[in-house]
Amino acid sequence: MLGISDHALLEEGVATLRLGLNSDQHAQLFKYGQLIQKWNRVYNLTAIRNNRELITHHLLDSLAVLPEISFALQATTNPRILDVGAGAGLPGLVLAIAQPSWQITLIDTVQKKVAFMQQAIASLGLKNAQAVHGRVEEFQVDAPFDLICSRAFSSIGNFIALSQHVLAEHGQFAALKGRVEVDSEVPAGWQINALHPIDVPFLDEARHLFMIKR
Repeated sequence: MLGISDHALLEEGVATLRLGLNSDQHAQLFKYGQLIQKWNRVYNLTAIRNNRELITHHLLDSLAVLPEISFALQATTNPRILDVGAGAGLPGLVLAIAQPSWQITLIDTVQKKVAFMQQAIASLGLKNAQAVHGRVEEFQVDAPFDLICSRAFSSIGNFIALSQHVLAEHGQFAALKGRVEVDSEVPAGWQINALHPIDVPFLDEARHLFMIKR
């Protein structure tokens, strides 16, 4: 299980990102990492088994996009966010921990991953998150989302095509990607509004955040 050295690594990484999280949020993040590790033995939530990589490749990787997403949503009060293909809840549950005023819905087609997310939401006491089992292209909502995000879900074009029906008129997509040259095509009628290189503490790999608008 995650131990004292892993906790110190997470603390140092969060401090480097200067997100202003309080002690309760730090504790929730660490507990979330422990839950992933515990369930991973049976449910195969993620290919990552190494303690350090769980902190760097999942928790800090998801946290590192927070400043840019916060900036994109600065004019929206209590924004509604959808995390598509959320898997173990990344980045959606990390964002829910870091931003209690954001209303976050996570959707995935794999029932066991949704069951894990629902358990994590209950265990962490997150009042601003809900996990849904289903296909995003069939998802129907009463109110559209201000932002729809994905992390390693699909190509950007496919991501937009499948989920644009639940995006608000002036909403935007946030696609978390690795190298830029791998996937930068957007469908007609959409444009890359911003492309941010993301520095993840202790992770020497390319990360980019595509912000896409109509």
